[in-house]
Amino acid sequence: MATRDNKRALKVIRSLHTCQKKQAGKIDVLCRDMVSAHRDFSSKLATTSFAASYYESLLGCTGREDLLETAVRGIRGAVKEIDAAIFLLSENGFDVHIADTGVADPVEKRQFQNWFTRELVRSVSQMNRICSLDQLLHMGLQGAPATLKTILLAAIPLGRFGKPVGFVLVYRPAHRPLQAEELSRLAAVSSGLHEAIGSFQKTPSPNSIRS
Repeated sequence: MATRDNKRALKVIRSLHTCQKKQAGKIDVLCRDMVSAHRDFSSKLATTSFAASYYESLLGCTGREDLLETAVRGIRGAVKEIDAAIFLLSENGFDVHIADTGVADPVEKRQFQNWFTRELVRSVSQMNRICSLDQLLHMGLQGAPATLKTILLAAIPLGRFGKPVGFVLVYRPAHRPLQAEELSRLAAVSSGLHEAIGSFQKTPSPNSIRS
């Protein structure tokens, strides 16, 4: 009789342990989902906050040159150690704008004239996604190997669902890989920047180059 009761008790204990493990597993999954949801929410909130602040800074611009300068500086302020150049299609080639920081830049503006062709600029402008360095090289980017070893870059099309205008090229030292969250944050303002550029007369910039 005692043996039967012991077996019954052991069975109940095993059943309770099984239930506890299942419950613990469910709680663990729930916690991970909550952490993931909180992370996603925080990321979206940060992106929304950046976009609002970025657009506000563009509203105060009085001309195309001022707009491009402000746009580049805003990108630099949004992501650590990042630099940016804005490529805009023009009738005879393309314009490139790099804000002056007063310090040596790893890529000089004139280098981009050799790296890109108008056809490549137009192709990137028409893409519906962010282009990585590997994709740009596959599309025909002719960057200096010695320089490309020291930086990582990506191209963010402007107005991906409208008329191709250009793109923002972002880059920084190779020891700081570009993160998907950072690129997503910058891509969130691409359409707004496209509209802001279109609000000004498209005249050649004194800080631009042609190809």
